[in-house]
Amino acid sequence: MITFPWPPKELNPNNCSHYHIKAKKKAIYKDLWYWTTKEANIQKGDFRELSITFFKPNRRWMDLDNMLASIKSGLDGMCLALEINDRCFTKITIEIADTIGGMIKVEIK
Repeated sequence: MITFPWPPKELNPNNCSHYHIKAKKKAIYKDLWYWTTKEANIQKGDFRELSITFFKPNRRWMDLDNMLASIKSGLDGMCLALEINDRCFTKITIEIADTIGGMIKVEIK
């Protein structure tokens, strides 16, 4: 299981930031996930399942599909580090934890 930081607000699909700002944040977030995955030292394998748990930074209501869209660039960085294509995942489980934490935990099976 790998723990990643919460995405910046500019990566939310409902955010109206200028596309240059959004692109820069996406690149930084992708790079962050890439290096965090590399540091986790996960052995290459035939991955099929992905389990994502969101630990929200506060108690405000958040839309699950927007949270998933916010981490898309991060998932790309993780897959790049593992040298796999994200379309290899046949099952993706997404959930919101009851506790606050401002992080995302990803388990690859």
